[in-house]
Amino acid sequence: MRALDPLGYERETLEHFNTLKSVDSMRVAYYSDLCSKFLIENTILKMEYAEARVFILSGKNLTTLSHLDQLLLVTHINLSSNQLRTLPPHVAMLQCLEVLEVEDNQIDNVDGLYHLPRLEEVCLRNNRIGKVSDLRPLATCPKLFKLDLRGNAVAELAELQSELAELLPTVRELLF
Repeated sequence: MRALDPLGYERETLEHFNTLKSVDSMRVAYYSDLCSKFLIENTILKMEYAEARVFILSGKNLTTLSHLDQLLLVTHINLSSNQLRTLPPHVAMLQCLEVLEVEDNQIDNVDGLYHLPRLEEVCLRNNRIGKVSDLRPLATCPKLFKLDLRGNAVAELAELQSELAELLPTVRELLF
């Protein structure tokens, strides 16, 4: 796909992905993942041109994350309003990451968010976090001070605040 100018033909390429999904129902998930990869690659290209440290891919219907190894210096990632089910383990290589926004996805745990020394804010609003134990990897993020859990089943737990205070003592701003 890189033989074409990916930025110049982005709209047409996305239309072709949609066409493929509609005519080949057996491979919809494959085309969705391929489209996600294409959008991430294009965003990385745009980011390189602008020399930015903010990565925004909200509302792109992403189903998977790829090429995170090219985002090592990014400090802010917005992956809101997609179709992500997990945060893969290779998110942990983003050692400069300070803010992560993944609201309005289908995430049920944060296993990929461990040992992120600069992570300060995580927005998990409107996902599928059901238990406090699903948040355990965040305990390895020493600077985490803001956590947004609104719209998750875990927010309905009676003992949420006390359990999170024990698990994540650095969190001073908890939204639930």
